[in-house]
Amino acid sequence: MQQNQPPRVTWIGADLRHTNLVGLNLEGADLRAADLSGVNLTGANLRYADLRGANLRGANCQNACLYGARMQGVEAQHTDFRGADLRQANLGGAYLENACMAPPSNGPHPSPAQIADNPKPSADQQSASPAKEQELNRGHSR
Repeated sequence: MQQNQPPRVTWIGADLRHTNLVGLNLEGADLRAADLSGVNLTGANLRYADLRGANLRGANCQNACLYGARMQGVEAQHTDFRGADLRQANLGGAYLENACMAPPSNGPHPSPAQIADNPKPSADQQSASPAKEQELNRGHSR
């Protein structure tokens, strides 16, 4: 028996909607078909986690470690993967419409508190008209 290793988390089909799991160690967790919609997984360790068929719609996965995660068939529309480690993750058949998958930065990663203070812009903020942007920019240049 291996010592000093936490027990494997098994939350198959669990309803975890809108749960705060910031920074949680879920390495190797079994989250198949779990409802993780709207979950905050900022900075969480999901290395080698099994997320096949899970619902991640609108989840915040910024700076999460998803290295080697099994993510076939996940529903991840509008999910924020900015800065997440998706190397070796299997996203075959995943639904990623409007997911934010910007590459990780070369600099230091922001802390979960910094990300919480600067949430991603809402759809209304993202679609500001050019005239509104000019008006905002004029206010900052004074």
